[in-house]
Amino acid sequence: MVRVILAVGAALAAAPLFASPAVRSLPGVADKETTIPYRDVRQSVRGHGDIFFVRDRSNQWYRIQLNEGCARGTSDANGLVFRHHGTSRQIDRFTTVLISGEGRNCAIISIRESKPPPQIDSKSPVTLQ
Repeated sequence: MVRVILAVGAALAAAPLFASPAVRSLPGVADKETTIPYRDVRQSVRGHGDIFFVRDRSNQWYRIQLNEGCARGTSDANGLVFRHHGTSRQIDRFTTVLISGEGRNCAIISIRESKPPPQIDSKSPVTLQ
């Protein structure tokens, strides 16, 4: 009985570790997390902080948020290399991003579909945040 209670308590304590991060609404960006087909990224654009926007071969844009501080000092978005881990053929939150010019590996915190960023479409509702 005590073992069952301890096991349930441990499972409940670990639950927040597996939960998705809180999603805040952003103009021009979907509220739902998504994935990108692997090897489909055709263009990347730097946002502010740890934000990048990438376009796939079907011209769909995505907003990618990396772990806090990982992209600090990076100015070139063209040096992103997606390192796939696992058996699924997609870029997801288990994929790491190598900023090749600096040799820095970053974790993906969030991937959401997006309208094109303002560097691409001057009338875009998307902010770089």
